[in-house]
Amino acid sequence: MTNTDLKPMPLKIYNAIVKDFNKITSFSRKSENELRKKYKDVPPSTMGSIISLLVQRSMKQSYRKSPVISSKYYELYEELMRDKNQGDIIHKLADSQGISPALFARSLLQNVSSDSTVVKKYFKDTTLIENKDLAYQVFLGIMNDNQYGPYVDIIKQSIGLEYELRLERELRMMNISFSDENLLRLRGYDKTPDFKLDVPIAVDNFIINWIESKALFGDEENHLGYLKEQLMCYWNRFGPGLVIYWFGYLEVLDLTPEVNNIFILRTSFPDKSSITQYKIDL
Repeated sequence: MTNTDLKPMPLKIYNAIVKDFNKITSFSRKSENELRKKYKDVPPSTMGSIISLLVQRSMKQSYRKSPVISSKYYELYEELMRDKNQGDIIHKLADSQGISPALFARSLLQNVSSDSTVVKKYFKDTTLIENKDLAYQVFLGIMNDNQYGPYVDIIKQSIGLEYELRLERELRMMNISFSDENLLRLRGYDKTPDFKLDVPIAVDNFIINWIESKALFGDEENHLGYLKEQLMCYWNRFGPGLVIYWFGYLEVLDLTPEVNNIFILRTSFPDKSSITQYKIDL
């Protein structure tokens, strides 16, 4: 399925996915794959994005940064480390505590150092950890986590950039002139869309002044966040625009008052047949 074929997701299907996700007791790849198999009609990129959103939210709700918790986790870790057949201990402990492996690893590091800057350095580069057994276990925990950690952050940033470049290519192929966010910042704008069109276009008779690329699935919670933090600012400064959720979005978002007034939603850049380009008479 291409992005052009991707349709907004009915709320009923999304709620069913969330319900099944909440039954999961482990954030392992096995649990994730079982969820994917059950909803095999949902595109892999869409399902992956939904799972990622749900894991992040679950961690925010259930995880508490506390010296007591870090100490408890470290005691559990040391107890298992006495076993000769150690294996991936952090993964086992994370499953038993119902949190992601990388987050469990970060909690262990908070017990090693009370300095958050040091913990952040250790988390990003495990070779800096003096205890080599701990360094190895933290490394395994991070590598075996699909949804959280420094490597996952890099992958997400790369995917976001990939889709921005894809959108840029499509704009250039259609000879649509634009200013990207880097150029807009040089002009003094603090909050900028990915692309501000130099000359507005019309998509299905809706005037577009800017385009925002989101390489993820848009549900009510994250869309509301983007609306408050970004999209309303763009509208106030540049007028109406277009938001692309490349991995799909909830059908109910099309019913919100902002859609078709402040911006329109799509899962890909519209084809040429639905675009009207304007020219400036000099």
